[in-house]
Amino acid sequence: MVLDCGTGIHFIHGQNAQGKTSILESIYLLSNLRSFRDSDLSALLQYGKDFAQVKGEFQIDDDTAAELRVDLIRGPARFEKRAYINQKLVRSAVDYFGVKLQHSPIQFHAINLNPTSTDLIRGEPSLRRSYLNQVISSEDPEWMPILKRYQNVLDQKNALLKQEEKVDPQLLKILNENLAEIGASIIHRRLQYLNKLATPVLEFLSNIAPQQTPVRLGYFSKIFSGVYPTETLYFTGHFDLPSIQILMENLHQKLVQFGPQERARKTSVVGPHRDDLVFRVGHTVPDLLADLLNVGSQGEIRSLLLALKLSELESFKKQTQVQPVLLIDDFSSELDATRRSFLLNYLKDSDLQIFVTSTDRFAEGKTIEMVGGKMV
Repeated sequence: MVLDCGTGIHFIHGQNAQGKTSILESIYLLSNLRSFRDSDLSALLQYGKDFAQVKGEFQIDDDTAAELRVDLIRGPARFEKRAYINQKLVRSAVDYFGVKLQHSPIQFHAINLNPTSTDLIRGEPSLRRSYLNQVISSEDPEWMPILKRYQNVLDQKNALLKQEEKVDPQLLKILNENLAEIGASIIHRRLQYLNKLATPVLEFLSNIAPQQTPVRLGYFSKIFSGVYPTETLYFTGHFDLPSIQILMENLHQKLVQFGPQERARKTSVVGPHRDDLVFRVGHTVPDLLADLLNVGSQGEIRSLLLALKLSELESFKKQTQVQPVLLIDDFSSELDATRRSFLLNYLKDSDLQIFVTSTDRFAEGKTIEMVGGKMV
């Protein structure tokens, strides 16, 4: 299937199970090397097939063209994902993102809103940590190597804690020092990002749902106790972000403090791999007691997600000077009439390239109809 894309809104229309979401998933795969629906990329292969290819051809200007390609291969022993930039195989995801955003004319990035996005609020903390890591890495190609370094040291520490014999205290001390240093930089970068998003999220939310109680972003970490009265920092402009040095010292202190518990449980329990992004409802700091998950309706949760995604989009544009592509899956069921009207008005005034799937027909933009996995 070949889709010829232009600027503006592309409405992908059709009944359920006709292949609409597959188009969005293909675009997202070219941008992020992952699916927004399934962590197992082999699920993207057509039933009974062992190979699939997604290719994006980009016309940068009259004289410059570029290409991204991802091959999915189910072999006899293992499943493979191979990514190419201008027909050249890329060795790792770190290289792919770095070249795509910094060292080629493509600079292509897709942001997605879909029915599973509510898992960001309803799901486990690991989903929110993954979200933070992903959005930061989209703006900063140097972010992924830092995460990889932290994970390598964490794996070494967990392997040490799982040993049956007595844990080597000197080796554990060295690993904790490394975790404190790298972990502090990770927490600091996450705090910077959330601090940057806090005001735009509130502003978008007030426009999307004027009657809705404000929702504040917060970051939970055990290492804040001792620096602040609470383990959660709320981004309301009432505090200064802690320095990397303070975070490193407090993280190291907590690693020592929780040492007996970690040895008993044979796993590391303190650090950015255990932190969480939280959403609290309230007008002022003392009121920030209600968890959105407990008090928010489905509509309120979706309003926040839309505000969060639009803030993410604006942050990416400002940071990289690149126009991202916006993907919205199942537009009709995700947003009610008021929220749809706001979003359409916002998108009309933007220079974005947008792809929207829906079972309903809309007059705005280019319409692509899907029947049986094919465009008609």
